[in-house]
Order: sequence, then structure tokens, then C-alpha cells
Amino acid sequence: MDYSKAFAISASGMTLERTRVEVASLNLANANTVAGPDGKTYQPLRVVGRTAFSDAVTQGLAGPSVAVEPTLQSPRMVYEPGHPMANARGFVAYAGVDPAAEMVTLMGAMRSYEANVAAMNTSRNMALKALEIGGNA
Repeated sequence: MDYSKAFAISASGMTLERTRVEVASLNLANANTVAGPDGKTYQPLRVVGRTAFSDAVTQGLAGPSVAVEPTLQSPRMVYEPGHPMANARGFVAYAGVDPAAEMVTLMGAMRSYEANVAAMNTSRNMALKALEIGGNA
């Protein structure tokens, strides 16, 4: 059996999930940023994995095609008339990040990463056992 494909699938999954963790962390870090003088706020990002499962098997260790795209979420308007960045009506534009959704994404990505590590370790143990059995014959 060719274990390199099993390793490639786990490695591509770990790459995707690591990117999801990084993007969710970036979104959480910018959740309370306000619009700058130009009126633009931080645009939350999302991770899109573009590789199908069959492609991951055939392409080997090339890895998944991971794209990071803006969500185009509208800013969150909060009434704070005393804030220095408030508009004429007293509203401040914060980044349109949902902290609860980002935490759920972060936890799910961490669990998926752990599952990919477990799958890779299981494949490694199977390959080592096969070598051990083959060496005793």
C-alpha cells in the first residue's frame, strides 16, 4: 500500500485547518477596530478550500488550494456619540466581525487539525507495523 497518499491527505487537511485558525485569530484581533479617517473598516476574512478529495489523493504532497477571501460583511454601527471617530449622527463603524462565530470556527478548526494529526499518526503506525511484519518473514 502507498502510504504517501494517506500522509498527503492528512497534511493537506492540516494546512487548511491551520489557515482557518490563523484567519479566525486575525478576525478576532480586529473585531473592535474602528473605521479609519478614510471611512474604511477592517474586512473580515474567510478561508475557502478549493481542492476536492479525489484531487487531494492524486496530487500527492502538492497540498490543497486554500484561498482567503473577504466576507464583504457590512460594518457594525454602534451608537457612541462621545467617541472621537463617531459620525455626525453619533455612530461609530466597527469591523463586521461576529466574535461568537469566529470562536466556533476556531474551535472547529482546532478539532479538525487534531483529527488530521491522529489520522496521520495512525497511518504511520500502520506503515511501521507493516514493515515490522514484512521484516520477520
